[in-house]
Amino acid sequence: MRRLSIQSGPSGDRKLAVPEAQPGLSASRAAASLAADPAVIVCPRCRQRVPVAGGTCPACGFPFICDVGEIETPAQIRRGQIWRVLLGLAAIIFLLTSGVFMQTGYDEYQGLTTAAVASTPPATDSGIPIDGPPLFVSRTELALGLLKLRAPDFYWRMQDSVTSIEYLGPAWLEGPEGRRISLENIGALAEPATGRVRVLYTTVFPSGMADLWDRDAFSYAGVLVHELRHIELHAMGRAPGGWEEEVLCEQAAYAALQQAQAPPAVLLRYEIYLDDPQARRYQHWYDWYQQWE
Repeated sequence: MRRLSIQSGPSGDRKLAVPEAQPGLSASRAAASLAADPAVIVCPRCRQRVPVAGGTCPACGFPFICDVGEIETPAQIRRGQIWRVLLGLAAIIFLLTSGVFMQTGYDEYQGLTTAAVASTPPATDSGIPIDGPPLFVSRTELALGLLKLRAPDFYWRMQDSVTSIEYLGPAWLEGPEGRRISLENIGALAEPATGRVRVLYTTVFPSGMADLWDRDAFSYAGVLVHELRHIELHAMGRAPGGWEEEVLCEQAAYAALQQAQAPPAVLLRYEIYLDDPQARRYQHWYDWYQQWE
């Protein structure tokens, strides 16, 4: 499942990266001004024009470069995948030969336990308005709680940039000239100009409304970080769009889930994508952008 963003038109609100030194400057001229001097950006946290060369804002410390550790090379990832396959085969052989059913250990690897969920207090005081059915609200608070407990720097960045998290029910959106934009294979949408994040049903309830596994909660937390990074990139005027922007957002989500010690099966999905983000199996995600052209 994939989460992609849409870019709203200029709104003049706090999410629009307009240089403070020129308050009368229009959004389009502000963007052109930033593009003309790529070494200087408007920090989305303190709103000051600062150099980007250092990687962080010299005024407030906001990270301009995604705080993700070194991404494994394709060879390293393949070795890790082979190791996981061998481990899985060894476990299956052990089960078949010993007659011992170790469901708990298998679930732990797949991220199907409720150990983390049961010990995580939901973030009911995040200050981010959550709009939707009660179960949607509670699961969103749980995903935020995971970030607050295990990846707090991403949690505080959510508070800085995300203005609301809303439940999105329809399977389509109203596009340019009255066109209907399909939401197939899309998990969530960010509106960078407003900081609004909207989340679809399958992202919040991948295992159904009755079940809640660790895998589901961590995956949802990764979705929220992905959309956060869309908002941050647009606020800085450094969003490349298309697959390049999706890679930056998935790197941010992967970094957050690594920090949060997400189940290996959840991390593996990100590793496979980052190994080859332009693989044919991801093409339908990039077709999403073309619907808006």
